[in-house]
Amino acid sequence: MEMICFETICVAFTAVGIVSFLKIASAVAIFLFVFVFIMAIFGQRGRAEITPEREIALAAGAADRSTVFEMPLLQPVVWLLLVTAGRLPIPAIKVKIRRTLVAAGSPNFYTPDEFMAIAMLWGLVAAIILEVVSIKFMGGVSIVLPVAGFLVGIAGVVYHLYGKASKRIRQIGRRMPYTLDLIALAMGAGATFVEAVRTIVGEDPEHPFSVELNTVLAEIDLGTTRRRALMNMSDRIPQESLRSIVAAIIQAESLGTPLSNVLKQQADLLRLQRSVRAEKLAASASVRILIPSLLILLSVVLAVFATIIIKGVTGELMF
Repeated sequence: MEMICFETICVAFTAVGIVSFLKIASAVAIFLFVFVFIMAIFGQRGRAEITPEREIALAAGAADRSTVFEMPLLQPVVWLLLVTAGRLPIPAIKVKIRRTLVAAGSPNFYTPDEFMAIAMLWGLVAAIILEVVSIKFMGGVSIVLPVAGFLVGIAGVVYHLYGKASKRIRQIGRRMPYTLDLIALAMGAGATFVEAVRTIVGEDPEHPFSVELNTVLAEIDLGTTRRRALMNMSDRIPQESLRSIVAAIIQAESLGTPLSNVLKQQADLLRLQRSVRAEKLAASASVRILIPSLLILLSVVLAVFATIIIKGVTGELMF
């Protein structure tokens, strides 16, 4: 009887061991299959493209970038994300991202694919954090939270880029009238357009408009015509006033009009447009402030006459 029980126990342990072995072998096989499948599709590293802005900056003597794509520890992940972003069939969105990157000053000279890879990287970080929070505080694995964290991480990176681009465009718009005045003054003193722009850029090289003008100078030094370099600047900055200035400069060149006079007129026109825009905002502010004023007035009336109103409603008011 004891021999039969021992044999039964041995058979049971053997069966359990076989089942465990099969589970482990299945898990390893699935992992190897997924790994081989991923390596077969994304086995090659992503292709690092050099944007025209980066090429011009390097030609102008700027130091090359140092990003996550150059970090050995993160390269396996970011290159996989870069290949994934490169194979996404969304050309219209990539064109829009490229324009926004250029308007934002080409941060680290990212290409649209590189920016999307970084956005997905932040999405993965947010997904991992939310999954850890779910396991630690909710006691279980969640599917919704990592997906939501992934989307929120991508949306946060995109929102930050658009905010940076909008802020940079506003800074350029504020600086343009004064810069045009200084260029016109320098040209009136006998300097050429390139010499005047180079002098203005040297006064405040870190300002976004100075950076754009410096890019124009770098393109001219590389052999691009002044007309083409100015048109490239108007393409980089989606601002109507800058496009009109570039168009006026090109027209002045074709007609032989003194460029200093044209720049002075454009600066005066920008100031006039700013004054008109300020007047419109001031006129609309008086209408917008009407509702808060009425609410404040109503709250003051209620605070002063609250006791009388309550007694009148309850019938305790004595005349």
